[in-house]
Amino acid sequence: MQIINFNFFQLLILFGSIQGLIFSLTVFLVKKYRSKSGFFLGLSVLFLSISNIQHIFMDVGYFSETSLIRTLYIPWHWLVAPLFYIFVHHFLQKEIILKRQWFYLIGPFLVITLIHLAQLIYKAKIDKNHTISIYYQQGIFLYTNLFSFLYNSVIIYFMYKMIITYESKRQETIEKIKKETFWLKNLIHIGIGILSLGTISGIIGVQYNMQESFYAYPFFISLSLWIYWVGYVGVNRSSSYKRLEKLNISKGIKKTGFTTFDKINLYIIEEKKYLAQDINQNVIAEKFDISNGHLSKLINEHTEKKFNDYINEFRVNTSKKMLTDQAYNNYTIESIGLECGFKSKSNFYTAFKKFTGQTPNQYKKLNK
Repeated sequence: MQIINFNFFQLLILFGSIQGLIFSLTVFLVKKYRSKSGFFLGLSVLFLSISNIQHIFMDVGYFSETSLIRTLYIPWHWLVAPLFYIFVHHFLQKEIILKRQWFYLIGPFLVITLIHLAQLIYKAKIDKNHTISIYYQQGIFLYTNLFSFLYNSVIIYFMYKMIITYESKRQETIEKIKKETFWLKNLIHIGIGILSLGTISGIIGVQYNMQESFYAYPFFISLSLWIYWVGYVGVNRSSSYKRLEKLNISKGIKKTGFTTFDKINLYIIEEKKYLAQDINQNVIAEKFDISNGHLSKLINEHTEKKFNDYINEFRVNTSKKMLTDQAYNNYTIESIGLECGFKSKSNFYTAFKKFTGQTPNQYKKLNK
């Protein structure tokens, strides 16, 4: 049986990674913490933990030089920042991620994995004397790791920009909004510091051709501490997106025409008029003695949506709750759509996919 000797720093990194695995499982399996945003936060921490564990076991010599894990070196860390970006995206109630965004976020991981695979094939089929370096020594692994820090910096920039833009559009409730995004920005600030450590480590490795991994310990230890922090804050803040949703409903207090819009909005929400299949723009305009054009302008100004999307979002949010509520287990998907005000199954599926990026069936399976 192989005996593995860990030093103090390696144990600290390993325990932090195990903490990350526990956090991820908690988010995935405990219903209280499950949400679309939480799912991607859990994935981000999961892949970071797997990456750290991979590094540590390579560092202590657990994998032989011919081991597939050692020679292929799957770059899980390339998925961490992209998945965290998706988490922030959904946390801020932005439901749809475009295909182009998915390409930019996940594509680099696939490209780097193929590069590592090509090196492995090159050694096996073309040049058996080709040396596959360790991740912290000069070689393709170290170079791609260094490039990943630059890539992650770009993602963090767009992530932070997304939060600032979100806040700037909600000046009327900015103090309340900031309370819900403060912890998120703190995580990003810490992430910037960690990336700086990683970049410095990578430059040292390239410049001095280090033969030992100790110079990278500050970076990996900081990652472990970040995992601890995310595990603590992420679970305790798992319901923040719900508070943001409530703030979004009541936004626009100081906007022109808010008094009329507020009455319309409260009427539709409190009376649950969005559940009525025959609800339309004419009915609401007549109810509040305004023209269709003025109603459209109010809704677009305060929600940035057209009337049908404004109503359908309420319906979709209600259907999401019903799809995951055991009390409705005997309902078919079509029945839930009809209960929520949709006139047909196709209308329900189209609206649901538009606001969630998933079909009702996919959402139900993912959030059981």
